[in-house]
Amino acid sequence: MGRLISGKGHSICAIFSAIFISLTVIGACAISVNADEKTESLNGKLYEFEKGSKYEISLATSSKSTAPDFGSLKITGNMNSISAMNGVNAYEVLDGNVNIDYSLENKYSGENTDSWYLIDDKSKKIDTETIEEDIMKGAIIFQISLDGNSWVTDKVFTNVAADPEYESNIYISNDIQQVNGCYYRVIVAYSLERVTGSSKYVFVNVDNKENKKCAEVYQFYLINSSENISNGVSASATPRKELGEVVNAGKDTGFSENNALKNKDPHYGWTIGTFFVNGYTREVKDNISGTPIFLKNVGDRVTLWFNLKQDINNLNGKSNLRINEDKNGYDQYFQTDKTNMRHGTLIIRYTDFEGVKHDPVIYTDYLAANARTGADTKVELFEEGDYEVALDYEIADTSGIDSYTDYRVFFTFSIRNGNCMVYPFDINSGAELADNAITENGFKLDMAKSRYLTIDVSRTVLVNGTNGRTEDVRFNRPAKDGDQYKDEGIYRFHVHNLYTGEETTKTIYVGSDMFLRAMSATHLSVKELEDRLAEGYTIGNDGRLIDPPIEETETVPVVETTITEEKQEKVAETKQNLTEAAASDAGTEGAADTVADEEVVADIGTNGEPAAAGNQKLFAAAAAAAAVAFVFIFAVFVISRKSRKKGQSSKMNTEASLEGPESGKGGTE
Repeated sequence: MGRLISGKGHSICAIFSAIFISLTVIGACAISVNADEKTESLNGKLYEFEKGSKYEISLATSSKSTAPDFGSLKITGNMNSISAMNGVNAYEVLDGNVNIDYSLENKYSGENTDSWYLIDDKSKKIDTETIEEDIMKGAIIFQISLDGNSWVTDKVFTNVAADPEYESNIYISNDIQQVNGCYYRVIVAYSLERVTGSSKYVFVNVDNKENKKCAEVYQFYLINSSENISNGVSASATPRKELGEVVNAGKDTGFSENNALKNKDPHYGWTIGTFFVNGYTREVKDNISGTPIFLKNVGDRVTLWFNLKQDINNLNGKSNLRINEDKNGYDQYFQTDKTNMRHGTLIIRYTDFEGVKHDPVIYTDYLAANARTGADTKVELFEEGDYEVALDYEIADTSGIDSYTDYRVFFTFSIRNGNCMVYPFDINSGAELADNAITENGFKLDMAKSRYLTIDVSRTVLVNGTNGRTEDVRFNRPAKDGDQYKDEGIYRFHVHNLYTGEETTKTIYVGSDMFLRAMSATHLSVKELEDRLAEGYTIGNDGRLIDPPIEETETVPVVETTITEEKQEKVAETKQNLTEAAASDAGTEGAADTVADEEVVADIGTNGEPAAAGNQKLFAAAAAAAAVAFVFIFAVFVISRKSRKKGQSSKMNTEASLEGPESGKGGTE
């Protein structure tokens, strides 16, 4: 807040986007223009006063709408008009910051005519504001307010109509103002004169002149869009970290001393306010310096807050203590020039990933601009980097002889992305390439603004040898954001996050070789893919493997079981043998014939074919064969038995015949 002054040198720097902007501080006088920006011309109020007045705007009871006479006020940015705030035009900022321009119309450049023309105003008083230089031919005072009531003068331009170096871009809004909502007021003061006639005094014609003083007043309100606000983080969000402690910085030594507060110190036992950071995922500490490092993930919006705890004109509830206007202050650590630091000055310096320290950005009158005691003033932080923050202020103690002491709150912190990713994009199409993707055009690396990752890349190529293809390493080296790779080969990236310890590996193939395409599609190694090809696999147009062809095998025909003529003859022959062998046993003979006939007839159809088909044929044939075998065995058994009986009977008869009547064992007389 307050007057913005460059660090070293006299050029005015553009304000940080949310104090800490993406990557670098917006350069001095750099105005971004894009298709989404629009320009609004603002109407103001014109107040007219008598010649001897002091532009008493706060006491004026009437005014009229201004025409672009002395100049015109325009604001340009990516913004939309919204409902008025406290009766003034209001705009929501969709992106970036707003440029505020006051262009001179040179309408009052004439002189000694009957029209109004500019004259020098050698006063320094404009309403309640006393400026350092005379108004002369027009002065512009730029003021800001968080509540629309308490105004803080941020910038002053004098003698603008006669200054050849005056530039119409008088201010660029900043995110400290936008995220909290801020009122802006532009006061343009100038004196006019005109000739109304002439009079003769002692033979001399004297022009009769009329004088008046004019003040043009413009007001408007800016706030970040509701979408930006909803994407932010509230002051109560956790985790949160309080930063900074107050020290006695001496007196007029550039806030360079670092003395502990003692009980006789007017600042002893109370604080001016509190800085804290939230909106991050995790906090770690630098192993050497102990500096807090806030890790953020996608969607995190790390936010720096300041909570003012004191009435700056009644510090610690004591009327004798107040924040003094430091009209000749400077900061030795940041090597700033001497300037009017007013009522507290906030200084922030950003160091990028390459170690470049950017010029410090200085917000003078910071404590006065944060006049809402107890309110949290926030600043959004977007990108990685290292930050140094100092709040310098001077306290006046009027309890006895007036004394003045400098105090300082100083702290450092860092922001790092918590991810461990690198994103390759096709050079021609711009499409993101997934892990194991292939491109014929080559690709480039995008670290997604993660500037503190370590990335190593290796490139190998396929070499044909006596044992087939192998990989040959061509380089293995560090990689950086924006590197491009177009040569054919296999690229492997190893990403390491120094702060989380996480590691990620990605592989990208470059070229049109079908073997590379197959490695990309199958994720197989060179040897594994070679083995598959040796097994008969082939590579399709999309790189996928096609199965080898299946070899045809000879089909053995199924032979149906039938009773052939040869079998019929054997059955008949068996039947005949059984009949003859069992002729001596009438009962057995008949049974054998009957069984044999029934089995054969049951198995043989009228045409000598099986009586049933398929499995029934096979079963019937087996049953018939079993029946025949049974009959055969049974017949043999019967014949054998009869033969033994006949043999025994014959033997007995023979023995009886040989013994005769003398044996006494039967016989006839």
